[in-house]
Amino acid sequence: MYIPKLTHLRFFCAIVEEGSIASAAHRMNCVPSNITMRLQELETDIGQDLFVRERKKLLITPAGRLFYREAKEIVSRAERLPLLWSQPQSRGILKVGALDVAFLTCLAKNVPDFIMAHPDIELNVLQKPSFILEKMLSNEEIDLAITDGPVENTVLEGEFAFSQSLYLVMPEHIKTLSPDSISRSDMYLFNRDCFYRRCAERWLERKNYTPRSILTIESYDLIMACLDTGTGLSCMPESVIAKYRVQGRKINAVKLDDIGLTDVYFVWRKHAKSDIISKFVDYMKMKK
Repeated sequence: MYIPKLTHLRFFCAIVEEGSIASAAHRMNCVPSNITMRLQELETDIGQDLFVRERKKLLITPAGRLFYREAKEIVSRAERLPLLWSQPQSRGILKVGALDVAFLTCLAKNVPDFIMAHPDIELNVLQKPSFILEKMLSNEEIDLAITDGPVENTVLEGEFAFSQSLYLVMPEHIKTLSPDSISRSDMYLFNRDCFYRRCAERWLERKNYTPRSILTIESYDLIMACLDTGTGLSCMPESVIAKYRVQGRKINAVKLDDIGLTDVYFVWRKHAKSDIISKFVDYMKMKK
């Protein structure tokens, strides 16, 4: 399939807009014979007469008028490209993937300020679990991940963002944890690609606790509704619990001992930390 050269399109648009080959040549700073040759090449390549020759004038054909409408947009876009970075401010499209806890902490506090300060950066933020984020980052689907760390992938690197403690959330009537109380309860957790689920399963194994079943529910709101029935347990990070307590909900929770803090990192592909990524990371660290 033939694809016209940008030079041919620019010469063609100049003829249409100037009204003659001589005027188009003056505008394009070249000799008229050059314009004539490129026009002939273009018409031959696309198999259409774009102009009819009437005495010494060129009259655009209906096909030429349609071609001009499409060509003009291409030429205009090409001419705008050098202007993208003609000003000192950063410009680009930034794709960020983040854990749910990041939405409740650094993103909620700092993204609005970042958008206001950098209107020429198109920011896209997706919420995904830990192991999906690492895969998306490796596959170049996102530029930056805010996910569990430290980084162990050899093609990625990052820096510390913040820490979260994990808690076991229980119905109000459970006052003391015991193997018996857990064995009579379902455990509501996110899917296996969630780092917090793995932490909870590791904690259960260390304590030799066996819940009645582990059910996959990927919504904290739905998990809370299930906990309200008084028959289940869950594992939640401190920022999620804080959100519900701010909303006025009573949360019966105990910190998962033996787990410690879970660290969240800013992660990017090695050697790909652009100026825009650096600006975004710096903004996300502004408010604690």
